[in-house]
Amino acid sequence: MIFKGVCTALVTPFTSDKKIDYISLKKLIKYQIDNNVDAILILGTTGESSTITLDEREQIIKFAKNIMPSTCKLIVGTGSNDTKKAIQLTNQASNLGADGCLIVTPYYNKCTQNGIFNHYNEISQSTNIPYIVYNVPSRTGFNIEPKTMQKISTLKNVVGLKEANGNIDHILSMFANLKNFPIYCGNDNLSHVFYGLNGSGIISVTSNVFPSEVKKSLQNTKQSYLYFRKFFNFNNLMFCEPNPIPVKYVLFKKNLIKNSLRQPLEVLENKHKKLIDIEIKKLEIE
Repeated sequence: MIFKGVCTALVTPFTSDKKIDYISLKKLIKYQIDNNVDAILILGTTGESSTITLDEREQIIKFAKNIMPSTCKLIVGTGSNDTKKAIQLTNQASNLGADGCLIVTPYYNKCTQNGIFNHYNEISQSTNIPYIVYNVPSRTGFNIEPKTMQKISTLKNVVGLKEANGNIDHILSMFANLKNFPIYCGNDNLSHVFYGLNGSGIISVTSNVFPSEVKKSLQNTKQSYLYFRKFFNFNNLMFCEPNPIPVKYVLFKKNLIKNSLRQPLEVLENKHKKLIDIEIKKLEIE
């Protein structure tokens, strides 16, 4: 297991001219460390990895590794719809000192269940770093079936699953088929469900903004339920437009980053800004 608890799926901050904003990146990482998260994921979906160049990836990983303490694990998103590229990205992260990787299922290609097993099998045979499999059919158009994941879990350096399929029956089937295997919540609004099923933690978008609150929600059943009630609307609003558009707006409001995204993503629409502003005020009052 790479980590147990809270991993923040960190945004990648950009300057106004769309370059990597390393000053803000340092600020974001420090904010997470000060709030005692267990791991930080860089270059995932929330980190806009699809618009980050290979050279930028190297610099971002090096930068994060140099300022993170050993008590907080560094995880790098290294998935691709090209198996060879996924291997290349995973070995790059390993060589640069990452503690682990998050590897999403191939997107667009929509391979068979046998194809998905062979994809991860090839990665396991060609890399040594531990990695977490990422299932997010709403983005990839492809779902890992529980029986397939059961086979994948036996591969040598597969150490967890980030499950972002929102179907409750599917989630229950994953837990039933993967006994004593780390499963992480991949949807912030379902963290209470995963906690009740004895999940290993959460890879969270909301913890970009509220890391201590997300961390507290994993202390016990009562805190998990209170968090679910308090943050239900906020968690849903973080996906009112494609991630990371909403969370970047909130971090901008907190003066942590510029509200800058790379195309084809655009800044949050005004109608959603108003809804988020109202919800933040409610949370601050509570």
